Amino acid sequence: MLGKIIRTSAVCGFLAVLISIGGSLQAQTSKPASAQLTEDEQKVVEYIMTEIGKSKAGKPNFGPQTAMAVKKYIGISVTPEMVPRIRTAVVMELKRMEARLMLKEGTKAPDFSLPVLGGGTISMTALKGKVVVVNFWATWCPPCLKEMPMLNELHTTYKDQGVVVLGMSLDEEGLSITAPFIEKLGIAYPIVESDKKTYQAYGNILTIPHTFVVDRNGVVTKRFVNNQSKEAFEAAIKAAL
Repeated sequence: MLGKIIRTSAVCGFLAVLISIGGSLQAQTSKPASAQLTEDEQKVVEYIMTEIGKSKAGKPNFGPQTAMAVKKYIGISVTPEMVPRIRTAVVMELKRMEARLMLKEGTKAPDFSLPVLGGGTISMTALKGKVVVVNFWATWCPPCLKEMPMLNELHTTYKDQGVVVLGMSLDEEGLSITAPFIEKLGIAYPIVESDKKTYQAYGNILTIPHTFVVDRNGVVTKRFVNNQSKEAFEAAIKAAL
């Protein structure tokens, strides 16, 4: 089913989310780059990217019924042979967008004020003077869940030195769905519900886990994409202290 296209990429670490900046998705992107796409396949890819543009951070706006929606709204029947080419084109487009829009090292970390699991809110302004590790994750991302116990160890080790780890959930269902995972993993650092404005500000997070280390002056000093070693995180934290 076509609905597996984005879900497959998400499992591999691609967070299928995109925003519209001042208009439709097509206005900020070129046509999907693939000489192997047929005209119908290209139309399907453009439709998928438009639907992603309508979604909340962390999850595309369609699922198992996507093939039916494609047939209904653009009149194209998706065959099994089309799926690999369409999936590849979508992933290529997402990678290109991420490279163009991603928040770079040396950039001021955008502020936010977001709800925290357990109650209250947290903001970058309130954390001024601390080193902040901003980790974008989701419950449906196995690499994210694998990384979290290590981040928790870093939280325990460095919290008394002014280091704060923030788990920025991209789950569309909100913080309630994260609670069982956090309890099972024994995570002690704050879990925050990201919103569209925040993930946009951090450069349209398309790949998770995705982590930013922010120094005491509020500047991004290191960006990590996908799983990293504890040693790599420690080196980045120490450099930011």
